[in-house]
Amino acid sequence: MEHSSQEIYEMRAIVKGNVQGVGFRALTRYHALGLGLKGTVRNLSDGTVEIYAQGSKQTLENLINRLKEEMGSNQIEEATLQYFPIEQPHEDFRILY
Repeated sequence: MEHSSQEIYEMRAIVKGNVQGVGFRALTRYHALGLGLKGTVRNLSDGTVEIYAQGSKQTLENLINRLKEEMGSNQIEEATLQYFPIEQPHEDFRILY
């Protein structure tokens, strides 16, 4: 039995590029809520943005694809994705400061 498309994972994404000070966290939250995802987004001190989101792999990849489409390749240079089993469910999708 193959259930991988419906299994729920936690994704950690590190997004590199011109992603701080341009409304990227708010855009991430907007799309995440629209896709029904839960998690967090925050700026890191090295200029990247860290996203933790919980959902199916397809939905998580849709989030990243929507961000790339809206921001463009001139702003998002790279997005590194890792998937993990969920240890602690998130209640909503929040911007961390």
